[in-house]
Amino acid sequence: MKNSAKDRVSQFLSEREKKILKISLISGVVIVILVAGIYTYINHANKMAYSKYLEAKDLYVQAEAKEEGEKTEELKRATVLFKEVIANKLFLGSKEEAFIYLINCLYELGDYDEDVKVIQNFEKRYPRSYFSPWMRLKMALIYEQMGKYKEAIDNYRIIREKYAQSSIAPEALLGEARCQEALGNKGEAIKIYQNLVSRYPLSYQAKVAEAKLQDFSQKRG
Repeated sequence: MKNSAKDRVSQFLSEREKKILKISLISGVVIVILVAGIYTYINHANKMAYSKYLEAKDLYVQAEAKEEGEKTEELKRATVLFKEVIANKLFLGSKEEAFIYLINCLYELGDYDEDVKVIQNFEKRYPRSYFSPWMRLKMALIYEQMGKYKEAIDNYRIIREKYAQSSIAPEALLGEARCQEALGNKGEAIKIYQNLVSRYPLSYQAKVAEAKLQDFSQKRG
């Protein structure tokens, strides 16, 4: 009787272990299939997004090769594609570059309000980006184009103070001087032009500043 009871217990445990093993094997296969499916989906989605990104870049390049009034259609199509790429969470490429292309497209299309929003979104996402100084300059240029000279000056000053050693610092000083002129602050503009010539004498912007100072001098005379 004892042996019979032991045999039944052993058989029960053996059958239970077999069931557990079977369930484990089935679960493992299911997990492998799911992981493979998810990987395939992500890989496919990324390829599709990257294809859109390349198409958008090609459209932007085509637009840049055209005359000013003939590039609108390509820029609009590129804008739509860059927005889709940025919104795609499965895109594994450089969204920073997609942002920059989108910002340039919107600027050339003259959609300044939308461009400002995109730049602000870029700065939130990538606060330490290598492209931050150029984004700040673009923001200043947009405000200047919109006639919002005080906002433009604020952004030009940030560049002047925060990125004084960068290659765009002379452009920021020149832009600030232009805005001061537009506001009728000629005295302040002259000081900035003089500062530009003094700090960055070898820059192209310094040559422009010298010409402006000469023009002011002749008008006074």
